[in-house]
Amino acid sequence: MNWIIGIIAFCFLGILFIVITDGRYFGKRLIFWIYDRFGAAMYGGRDEMARWHQLAGLLDLQGDERILDVGTAVANLPLTLATQPNFQGYVVGLDWSPKMLAAAQRRGLSRRVSLVRGDGRRPLPFASSTFNIITCLETLETLPHPDQILREIIRILQSDGILVFSHYKGILAHTAALSFDWYQKQLHSHGFNLQLVEFRPNYDIVIGQR
Repeated sequence: MNWIIGIIAFCFLGILFIVITDGRYFGKRLIFWIYDRFGAAMYGGRDEMARWHQLAGLLDLQGDERILDVGTAVANLPLTLATQPNFQGYVVGLDWSPKMLAAAQRRGLSRRVSLVRGDGRRPLPFASSTFNIITCLETLETLPHPDQILREIIRILQSDGILVFSHYKGILAHTAALSFDWYQKQLHSHGFNLQLVEFRPNYDIVIGQR
């Protein structure tokens, strides 16, 4: 019996390691498989409304923004932003996983939230200069070529728009993170000024604005 428990514990720790490191050491396909099969349960259990209200305050929403959340999972962020007082804009949640989007749909979407299936490994299905604000949290780090999706994000952002990315810290900074220097190198050439803001225990956020 003890050896069975040991195998189960080993498998659990292995999956946890793969998730934490975003598949860096075992390839990205495995993390995509885990995300699609188990992501709805993992993300659906989070109660982070206070965090998203904090983010809304940092972004100083005026109420008429067009916002895109790349890697939206079960749409926690879009649903929270759309319920801000006097918000009259709209929020789009983009995710490649049909199971995630189905779980988000079951939560009940307001008329100011829409969901779009799209893969960050390919060109994004939006016209240039569509959005005022684009958030991409816990997602860019998982992609094989983050510089490519970053160029797509910049393409669909308005010239005076705002970008928000996650910046892992602590032990995750040595496993899954894109460094702040990487963000600076990629974004300064496009005219963005960056601000690093403390946000969650495991990651801060990089806010970029021209």
